[in-house]
Amino acid sequence: MEERLRFLLRYAILAPSSHNTQPWKFRIRGSTVDLFADKTRWLRVADSDQRELHISLGCTVENLLVAAEHFQLSHQVDLLSQQEQDHCATVSFTSDSEPTGSRPAVLFDAITERSTSHSAFEDRAVEPEVLRQMEDLCLEPELQLLFTDDHTTKRHVDELVVRADALQFADPEYREELGYWLGQGVFGQSWLMSKIGQLAVTYVNMSKKVARDDSKLLMSAPILGAIASKQDDRVSQIRSGMVYERVALMAASHGLAIQPMSQILELAELRSELAELMPVPDMVPQHTFRLGFAEPESAQSPRRPLSEVLI
Repeated sequence: MEERLRFLLRYAILAPSSHNTQPWKFRIRGSTVDLFADKTRWLRVADSDQRELHISLGCTVENLLVAAEHFQLSHQVDLLSQQEQDHCATVSFTSDSEPTGSRPAVLFDAITERSTSHSAFEDRAVEPEVLRQMEDLCLEPELQLLFTDDHTTKRHVDELVVRADALQFADPEYREELGYWLGQGVFGQSWLMSKIGQLAVTYVNMSKKVARDDSKLLMSAPILGAIASKQDDRVSQIRSGMVYERVALMAASHGLAIQPMSQILELAELRSELAELMPVPDMVPQHTFRLGFAEPESAQSPRRPLSEVLI
């Protein structure tokens, strides 16, 4: 069983994460996998409340469950049930009982195909039936998955994105943190390009260019999506990540591109304004993204080897 779980974790680590920081550690105990937050990879400036860190952890949990179901393993998930420091989830597996199989089979093949798009989207609508399939993936009663193609709403969100970019890039600590991760090559650039990017972001206020580029990306999207929760707690954030990864995998299976647009949620005042735009009252936005068609990314972002994330 331990060898089987090591094999499954090779799919888990292909999950998306904020800035591709991959803030996770795993421990295998017999037929159990424990998931821990790796706080050395926490974005302390951009993600001061650790919301994105826990959404990233939810994405890796979802990949693990999708792979387990594909290989006919039953599983039970406990979130934040342990008192160990930075422990976030325990997943127990058995092979001698009825396999768990609540997830669409197409999600598994998409694990190795999914990537985050950084391109403008084509002027092409997303089929309503595809959106309905994605909505059906949100099974958690405390969460809501929302889509909109309303141009006015997109304009309002675009205004928030531009303001968020301006505020964040005016902060030297934010630029230094972003530059550090760029310099680590997290997006797959060569060593030289990573270091050039680090210097540019750290020492040049690029807020106008970034805002202009982000505005173009957002307004090109035929669909904006959001995941919202009734409570603003760690469990809701992890589950939001699980739902997002299901949506991202389903998108990949339909040849759709997807990209998180997180800067609004990283600033408390703008997050509150976004909540007011949402059509459901008393729900907290946890994750926002754009959805559409684009040319496939030329390469996927690099991943840490499994040996580096195993305790």
